[in-house]
Amino acid sequence: MKNYIELSIFGILAFTLAMCAIPLMRIVAQKLHLVDIPNTRKVHQTAIPLIGGPVIGMIVLLLMGISGYNIWKEILPIIVASYVMLFVGTLDDKTDVKAKYKLAIQLCVSTIIATSGIRITSLYGLFGIYEINLYIQYFLTVLVITAAVNAFNLIDGIDGLAGSVAGIGFGLFLIIMLIEGNYGLAKIGLLFIGSIAAFLKYNFAKKNKIFLGNSGSLFLGYLLICLGIYMTKFDSTSSRFPYGIFFILFVFTVPVIDSARVYTDRILRGKSPFKADKSHIHHHLLQLGLTHKKITLTFVLTNILTFVVQYYFFENYSIYTSLISFFAFIFIFKFVKTMNLFITWKQNIKEIENL
Repeated sequence: MKNYIELSIFGILAFTLAMCAIPLMRIVAQKLHLVDIPNTRKVHQTAIPLIGGPVIGMIVLLLMGISGYNIWKEILPIIVASYVMLFVGTLDDKTDVKAKYKLAIQLCVSTIIATSGIRITSLYGLFGIYEINLYIQYFLTVLVITAAVNAFNLIDGIDGLAGSVAGIGFGLFLIIMLIEGNYGLAKIGLLFIGSIAAFLKYNFAKKNKIFLGNSGSLFLGYLLICLGIYMTKFDSTSSRFPYGIFFILFVFTVPVIDSARVYTDRILRGKSPFKADKSHIHHHLLQLGLTHKKITLTFVLTNILTFVVQYYFFENYSIYTSLISFFAFIFIFKFVKTMNLFITWKQNIKEIENL
């Protein structure tokens, strides 16, 4: 009971401190011009402070320091690497760092994570493969981290989406750590939940709105994928629930599939896969008339549904259930895109009739 009371206090404290820090950080961001300027791709009309990431990172770091080194020393490489990405993301928000430099930094930091011993060591039966060679472990770990982080970064296109996905991700992390009896890491999960909740309150607000920024999406994405890989160490002792793989699939299935689809579509159209456009599924849902909150809710429920399907079938069908999720997502996207085209066609017909 004492542990749960302490966890609750720190969660409430994280939320309260973040709520107090955000108004002050808004002023600082405006003076430093750390804001998102509207353009043809953006859905907002005024400059919005990009302080979600720095606020979350600052509050969590402060409270982790108060809690003591022992609660997070076992994930020290992840913490350090994630704060490096927070710094890089903040620079990107301020000065627009070139993509090739960001990619180079991500690869270097991911390699350091793999070198520290936090690696993917099994394919969980995909293509009949379980344990994998050490060199392949390094390669696959770096590839998965880099791909997942960039996919998570790309879903940060509407209010609340990346923050909500991160929030439920840390919620699952909290539950897993409580099951494992690791109250130190559970506390870290709750610190992020409290800080993200405060961010979302301002992110959804009509006045004094703030954005997560590349700093926040890179920071949270990096933390989540690395924590997922870290939790694979529990999988060998878990007879029914392989924590790591489920956590990764729960948080990253939808972002990774959407990003892969977008990159492929751009290449097939003869365009650079890295040239930003409005082809992500959340853009199509916006064009269908859904609000930011409804789209965010749709993504969160899709993540949860994907998790339930994979959990229920994992024992019999192993990793192949993720392929089922892939094709289901593609079907849903094609349906959404068709509906979008149909509505656009009807609007064009009405405009012609009015002429």
